[in-house]
Amino acid sequence: MEIPTEFTFFWRDGKRDVFEGTSPADALNKVGYGGGVIKAIDFYSPGDDKDWEWNAEEREWHKKE
Repeated sequence: MEIPTEFTFFWRDGKRDVFEGTSPADALNKVGYGGGVIKAIDFYSPGDDKDWEWNAEEREWHKKE
């Protein structure tokens, strides 16, 4: 049995969510998202990743320095 872990999802609109699951797909499924949601996600990372910030002017994520 796999142990659930957290994944941080960074959305193309500047939102950031942390969901728990055994994989990124499992985490999204557990909160009710289907396969089509992948188009709305910019990227994801393992854990509760707070190393990125949204630049509203450029409409993109930037790694914090």
